[in-house]
Amino acid sequence: MTRTKLDLSEFDETPPNKDPARLREISDVAGFPSRPAVPAVAKTAPVPAPADHPQAATFQRPPRATGNRNIAINVRVDPETAARLYALRDADPSRKRVLADVIEDATLLLYERELGAAGR
Repeated sequence: MTRTKLDLSEFDETPPNKDPARLREISDVAGFPSRPAVPAVAKTAPVPAPADHPQAATFQRPPRATGNRNIAINVRVDPETAARLYALRDADPSRKRVLADVIEDATLLLYERELGAAGR
């Protein structure tokens, strides 16, 4: 038993000006290749950040168990502070949660100060 390809051209609703084969033929005749060659791009290794100048980091505090679980606070810190916080966190994994709470409290304090300054 052999398989034959069904001719479904009678059911094709594609208008002549939108037919992909016809458009490809027109572009090839006009001198525009339908599939232009993509030049290969040489991949380079990423430039590592120097150890004495770590990049700035964004710390995200997970929501507390008693609070709204859909809210997380992002804190942007400078590179030196980020390096110190990462060093503290890596020195003792149990401090990770404490650091998250400290960052949250500092963020809320700054936020309240901004609200107070804006209300004056």
